[in-house]
Parts: sequence; structure tokens; C-alpha cells
Amino acid sequence: MMIQTTFRFSLFILLSLSISCSKTSSSSSTEGSTLRILTSPTGQYQRITANIDNTGYTNFDPQAILADGGSVLSHYTWSLDLNSNPPAGVTIDKFTGVINRLGNSSTGLKKGLSTFKVIVSDGNSTATETIELYVGSYTPGPKALLQQLDGSFALVNGVANKAYAATLYAAGGEPPYKWDLDETYVGSSDLTAAGLTVDQMYGIVRGTSFNSSAGKIIKFKVKLTDATGDVSYNKTLYSITVE
Repeated sequence: MMIQTTFRFSLFILLSLSISCSKTSSSSSTEGSTLRILTSPTGQYQRITANIDNTGYTNFDPQAILADGGSVLSHYTWSLDLNSNPPAGVTIDKFTGVINRLGNSSTGLKKGLSTFKVIVSDGNSTATETIELYVGSYTPGPKALLQQLDGSFALVNGVANKAYAATLYAAGGEPPYKWDLDETYVGSSDLTAAGLTVDQMYGIVRGTSFNSSAGKIIKFKVKLTDATGDVSYNKTLYSITVE
């Protein structure tokens, strides 16, 4: 992984097998699996972090919220559930699901743990899930990283000739992010050969897997670039089993 001295961020895609989420709609797509927002592998809510120093300066870590399933022709559409009282100033990118907060003032933020909800839509169905925000005391130095795995990492299974979608995860840096296949890993071409792509703008692995990919395990790696040009090469080898 390449790490700049003034910038650190990590990329990983959360394991989405055997993870359940509450939904505003339980309808499933006619193609592919049911739309859902993912919790962590341990069943905990996705958590974003911020830190406040004694002058009121806030260091907020942008973070992409994860989803998979549904009928995604282009991208998911994200929004905050305003009835859940999201923290002051916090926003979510409509197209990428990246939660951020503009400005460095701590006005409206309190130290400790709070929760709010986000909504995702694929155009046919919606899903809602709780997000945690933890605000702590600011400690000078690099931002906290959210890299969790260094080895192999399995995404939700695909089905041959059915629509597939799973978002990528990024934290830190300066959004918007750009996602690419890591072509330095020779197996990454297996993803496109199977009919799937990594959407550079929206951070989604999506497509309709070919019949010829049935029974195969597709493996690939990803690199991430932020708005300043800093690059993170992912050490994790990702896999999708096509049924």
C-alpha cells in the first residue's frame, strides 16, 4: 500500500455473507439479491468518527456506507433519514454514500456516541440502517485508519446471468474518490471477463455475470485515488463466488 506522509486512508470491502439488516422495504429485486445496507461482520453498526480539540476544531473522517444487492443499473441513491436526527452539518453524498461534514467547527457536535439512520434506494426498493457517530478528543497525528483485513476477503456471492452489486469502502482522504481495478494484480482481469466492473465514480462492483462464470471464484484487487491525487493500493485479495 502506498501511504503519503500527509495523508492516510484505507480501502476494504466488508464481508457481506450472513449479515442481516433491517429494511424499510423487504421487497427483493427480480434480478439478483435483496437490497440491504451492511453492518460489520460482527453485526455491529457501521461507525464513523470525529475528534474535537480544546479549541473546538473538528477532525471528521469521511466514510463510505456499504450496501449490496438490488437492481443497480447505474448507482444507488443515498439519503439521511431526517426523522432520526442526524448530527448537525453531517451530509451523505447522494450517489456514492460517502458521509462527510464540511467545515472544522464543532458547533452542533457532542463528544460521545450518537446514532442516526441512512436510506439507500436502487430505484425499486429501499433499505434503512442505523449508523453510529463517535466523537472523541482530538489527538494530533494521522487519522484513524479503518483497514481491517490483509488477506483474502469474500464479497457476497453472485448468480450467473443475474444482476450483481456491492459497494466498495473507503475512509479518510479527500472525497470524491475514484475506484479502479489494480491492474498490477494479474487476476484482476477475471472480474471484467466475468461481466463485472468496478464503477470508478460510484465505488460499486456491478454488472451481470456471464453464464460462463458459473461455478468460478473471481479474484481481484482494487486501488483508490482521492481528490488530491493520493493513491491507496489495497493489500486485500477480494473474491466473488458465482453460483
